[in-house]
Amino acid sequence: MISKNLLSRFLLFIFMMILIDSAFFPAPAKAGKTKVIRLVVPAAAGDPLTVKDEELAKRFNARVNGQYKIQVFPGESLARIPEFFDAVRVGAIEMADVAWGIYAGADPRLSLIETPFLFNNIEAGTAAAKRLLPLHDKILQERFNAKALGLIHFSGIELITRKPVTNLKEWKGMMVGAISPAMARMIQDLGGSPVTVMWTDLYTSLQKGVIDGTANGTHGSIENGLLDVTSDITYFFGAAAWNGYTINLDLWKGMPPDVQQILIEESGMACEWMEQKLVEYEKEDLEAFIKAKKRVHIISEEERELWRKRLLPYQKQQIESMGEFGQKVKEIADDVNSKYPYRTKTLSGE
Repeated sequence: MISKNLLSRFLLFIFMMILIDSAFFPAPAKAGKTKVIRLVVPAAAGDPLTVKDEELAKRFNARVNGQYKIQVFPGESLARIPEFFDAVRVGAIEMADVAWGIYAGADPRLSLIETPFLFNNIEAGTAAAKRLLPLHDKILQERFNAKALGLIHFSGIELITRKPVTNLKEWKGMMVGAISPAMARMIQDLGGSPVTVMWTDLYTSLQKGVIDGTANGTHGSIENGLLDVTSDITYFFGAAAWNGYTINLDLWKGMPPDVQQILIEESGMACEWMEQKLVEYEKEDLEAFIKAKKRVHIISEEERELWRKRLLPYQKQQIESMGEFGQKVKEIADDVNSKYPYRTKTLSGE
């Protein structure tokens, strides 16, 4: 039978061994929990817009060693498109890749770069993108609790219809789908009747005859099957289309500087990849319309100038109403347009 004195010594020995073990062989610290960044993109799975974001996520995730993880949610699987901006603002969604002009109702400056005929062509818009980014970042941080990570110029807005439009007279009586306030104004000033339609609903609206056509990007129109419900395409580069990356500002500020830099680099790479693809699509889209036996109408420089002049009062009003921001955007637009004048597209796609 063990005496009380011996038992006490034994317990003291065990206690001392535990202290020594803790001091010299500390238990490994628990790994920090990975912070998930949910990135929403309106396009469906498999669409190039979604693919570029999935590739962005792979590259970013591989570089940050488990500290953060981007997960891509295509379509409206996580939230409806009208909710994207507010969801990022309050942190319900961490990151979004979407056209900022959709949310111009909250701040008109978000749609200024969509102003009709502000940019001459895809080259001018692409050249302006990086210079426009910091101007928009300031707005997003001040007004929407978001950080702007990248801005992508998505080529031009053209007219996809069920009947020919080759001059101003043929706009009259046309019910045309407008995906933003700026597009609605363009349609109205050119003589058509704008109908507000979310771009995800363009197919069914055309199919049911709710609209006669839509002002939309060519590649997006092809990806969303609009060739099945239209017969004509009118090329005139009515406006520049844009998408941008935003991230919740509180999350951004909590990131280590090296992770912030990685995210900026990978977002920039995604923007550049998409811009290059869109240059390729310029030719491929035209060939797709011809192959599908659609009627392709190339608006001459003289005719387009008539259309542009119809929108000049609106353009001037928009720029002047936005003070210093408007003037800076105009300076950038004037500079890139001087380097990349408007050129009439040829049916060969060259």
